[in-house]
Amino acid sequence: MPLSEPIKILVTNQKGGVGKSTISANLAAYLAMQEDLQVALVDFDKQASPSRWTKKAPDIGIRVDQVEINYQSAGMALLSARAGVRKYSSGVQVSICDFTWTPAMSEDFMSDFDIVLVPSSSAKFEMASTEIFILEYVQKRMARLAVNKQSLIIVPSRVDPGYASKGTFTNLDFLTNCHIAPPIHRMPEIDSYVYEDFFCVCSDRAVSDNFCTFGKYITKMIDERQEIRKTLSINGPSVNREIGKKVSVLDDYRNRAKNLGFYGGAAMADPKQDINLSLPQDPPSVRSIGSRFIPGFLKKNQE
Repeated sequence: MPLSEPIKILVTNQKGGVGKSTISANLAAYLAMQEDLQVALVDFDKQASPSRWTKKAPDIGIRVDQVEINYQSAGMALLSARAGVRKYSSGVQVSICDFTWTPAMSEDFMSDFDIVLVPSSSAKFEMASTEIFILEYVQKRMARLAVNKQSLIIVPSRVDPGYASKGTFTNLDFLTNCHIAPPIHRMPEIDSYVYEDFFCVCSDRAVSDNFCTFGKYITKMIDERQEIRKTLSINGPSVNREIGKKVSVLDDYRNRAKNLGFYGGAAMADPKQDINLSLPQDPPSVRSIGSRFIPGFLKKNQE
């Protein structure tokens, strides 16, 4: 991969305990050791877990930096986070940022990244929470996603070896930019690796093979992102006008959740009023799936 603008990867979720810091540190190690890439690890974690792991394990050339965000205001939070990413991502090929998502941070920050990894366990409630997290983000930033073609990747994390992702996260099936990565298995002896070594080169063959499978998948997505960058265009006003008028994906999700009486929290919140844009109408670029209107650039081929 030629040295140019780095591929920026955000590892995030609003929930803790899903393996976010573990994935960040070990993905950085995999890309540096197995793919021979220049990697920066930007740590927004208050506990600095990925930084400590990377610094205490054998030095493999990963550049590690910690960033403290100024939450004095929403604007300051976004500015300080962006400044940290920009400062510590220069001069590398891949930048991996570990960040626990908070409502105090603007979704514009997430939109800055090429790839967003969202770790999730296999528990039904956590899978539902992950779906809601992604749907809310997509609803708020559809216009930006139409332009930057960002990849959203769910990472099944700390799951049993027999886990199969088929039939999971079905409420996200219509999103062409949303994918499910190979799962990262639960490791009973994980404490023996923390701060000592990295999964991709550990002595346990099952652990190393499992994480290398995940690493190869992310490498493929990085290569694809490099190609996508060559085709990105800042044009597309007709698509963006339709997005502003027709987005009702999360509203449909909320309604079905209420009818089932299953989900709480964000799913039960009253949706915001649609924004009425007085712009000239172009021919519709959306398709109806059930009661949802799906923008053309997000729909998967349903034929």
